[in-house]
Amino acid sequence: MLPTPAKFHYIFNLRDLSRIWQGMSSFLCTVIDTPKILMAAWKHEVCRVIADRFTSQADKDWFEKELIAHVTRHLADTECIEAVQQTQYFVDFMRDAPEPTGDETEEVDMELPKVYEPVSSLDDLQERLTMFMAMYNDMIRGHGMDLVFFQVIFHYPPNVIVSSVLIVFFYSF
Repeated sequence: MLPTPAKFHYIFNLRDLSRIWQGMSSFLCTVIDTPKILMAAWKHEVCRVIADRFTSQADKDWFEKELIAHVTRHLADTECIEAVQQTQYFVDFMRDAPEPTGDETEEVDMELPKVYEPVSSLDDLQERLTMFMAMYNDMIRGHGMDLVFFQVIFHYPPNVIVSSVLIVFFYSF
């Protein structure tokens, strides 16, 4: 898809490919254990980097159709084709921090593990985001956040979600 005066930001280069592979390399080998999950992760990264720039639904539909056509043409595996036809979201904040037992040394990291993995359901993701918002509201005195999470925000990387939440929070005063 070539850029036009109305769509001047439709310029793609090698930096975009490196962002896709950076996202793909952030997965653990224990998460990507089947070709279906690999293809779903690849589609998620490609759409996150490239398709998010599209401004019209017609362009997004064109991209989705071309993506499926390329996978169908170059991969004969029906499992891979089915994975690309479905939408799967991946995030790195679904796991809880390990419970302290008292036997840990000071070198043990008790932070939330950052494991980039598929979301089992959008309800689980909604619940997790609501929990983080409640934790934030408990830590901040004064004006708390009361956000409504739309499904479209779930396919953005977590740092974009946090940045968007902070922007909404600061502009709500």
